[in-house]
Amino acid sequence: MEKSIEQQSKNNKTMKVNIENLRQSVMMPTKEDRADWTNGLYLIYEDGHAEPFTGDNFKDCVRYIGLKHKDVSFAISLTEHKDVQLLDNDSREEFGNQIYYGRECDALFDMNGQRNTAQLIERNPKLSNLLKDDEYIPSLGQLNLIAHYQDNINDVLRYIGKEPLSSTWYWSSTEYSLSLSWYVHFFSGQTSNGNKCYSYRVRAVAAFTLFMSIKEKMNRGQQI
Repeated sequence: MEKSIEQQSKNNKTMKVNIENLRQSVMMPTKEDRADWTNGLYLIYEDGHAEPFTGDNFKDCVRYIGLKHKDVSFAISLTEHKDVQLLDNDSREEFGNQIYYGRECDALFDMNGQRNTAQLIERNPKLSNLLKDDEYIPSLGQLNLIAHYQDNINDVLRYIGKEPLSSTWYWSSTEYSLSLSWYVHFFSGQTSNGNKCYSYRVRAVAAFTLFMSIKEKMNRGQQI
C-alpha cells in the first residue's frame, strides 16, 4: 500500500512537470521559436490561431492580418475609419507628462502605439469609439511598416473580400507636439506632421505575438 502511494506520488509529480512543460510550450515561446516564423503576413482567425498567408488559406472567420518584420509584430484591422480628427473643439487641455517626438529620425523608431493612443484618448475620448477590444492607433514606426507592406497587405485584404488600404494620408499615434502629430502618405511614402484637427484615415492595429504551437513543432519534427 505504501509503495502504491509512493508510486502515485511520483506519477503526480511527473504529470505536474509535463503540464508545466506544456504550459511553457504554449504560453512562453523561446527566442528560437519566434525566429522560426518568417517575416511577412499572416491570417489571424476568430479562434485565435494564425497561419502564414499563402493564397490558399481558408477565407472565412479571419479577424486580423498579422504583420511580422524582424522583432516587430502586430495585427492590422480589416476595416478603417475615414475623416478622423485626433483633436477637435471638444478635446481637453494638455495635462500630465506628454511624450512628443520633434525629430523624424526619432519618431520613425517609435513602436509604442498603445501608449500613444492612451495619451491621445485622455485629451479626446471620442477616439475610443473607433477602437474595439484592445485595438489602438499605430505608432509612426508601425504605420511605416504598414505602408512598406501596403501592396502585399492589399493582396490579402482583397483575397478575403475586405477593403484595401488607400493611397492617401493615415494618422499615426506618434505626436510631434501639443497640436501636431505624425502621419504617412501611402502613395508616396512621405512622412510628415500636421495639425491634429486635420481629417485623415485611421487603420487600427492590435497586439500580435507569434510563436510555434505544439502541433507545428511536431510537424517540423522538433522535440517538445
